[in-house]
Amino acid sequence: MTLSLPRAAQADDFVTLPSGIKVLTIREGEGATPQPGDTVEVHWAGFTKGYQGKVIDHRLQSYPERRAHRIDNTSVRDEPYEFKLGSGQAIKAFEIAVSNMKAGGIVRVEVPGELPDLAYPLDRSQRFTGELISQDLKIYKYRYGPQPAELGGQRALDFVLDNTTLRPFNRTLLFDIKLLAVRKQR
Repeated sequence: MTLSLPRAAQADDFVTLPSGIKVLTIREGEGATPQPGDTVEVHWAGFTKGYQGKVIDHRLQSYPERRAHRIDNTSVRDEPYEFKLGSGQAIKAFEIAVSNMKAGGIVRVEVPGELPDLAYPLDRSQRFTGELISQDLKIYKYRYGPQPAELGGQRALDFVLDNTTLRPFNRTLLFDIKLLAVRKQR
């Protein structure tokens, strides 16, 4: 299952939540809505939206002339991301988006760069645990998920977060999220 929108999303298709993140519901789920303490399993694809002023397009093969910067896509590897809702394991924007979904639902989430506390920390000492995931590639473990699985994804994300010459709007992140399962806390 590859996450993709059926058509290009327009700005007014998104709903802005009180937190400031913007959510576009692609498909309503019919399953359980997760509560704090529940373990959720999601597929996600992440993109940098304003990387060097270039808008990201998730349809990489359809628009080869556009330079897209995908962070990761778990559905390609069939390796869902799992976390406990409300535990602080995931960035706040991810927690907020998933807590408003039902199992089986798919959303696109825009995390404005002007709201850095909802995304990954800009301070590298707060972003990483110091633990190496890959000694050969020097891939460090992120303190908050979701974690890009490949070096290219981590480098694209780190470039956007670390670049002090970028304006906040250039740090906007996009996530496509499919809520696969909700396991109620015991």
